[in-house]
Amino acid sequence: MDSRWLKAIPLEEKEKERKRILASQKILHQALEILEESFEEGTPDYGNPSWAYEQADRNGANRKLREVINFLKVK
Repeated sequence: MDSRWLKAIPLEEKEKERKRILASQKILHQALEILEESFEEGTPDYGNPSWAYEQADRNGANRKLREVINFLKVK
């Protein structure tokens, strides 16, 4: 579990909150499946003068998507 889930939680409540988050795994799993379908794929169109910018944008979007997916994996 990513430590950011419990960062702002008082020490005496951390275990209770951790259990609550783990109990929500079914919803988190559904969200993960939806997000994993959102990855952008594409082949660079070298004939397009802005292909590098489009590729960079796609790479950045996918990188942030991976970050969110990794955050939601609570096991």
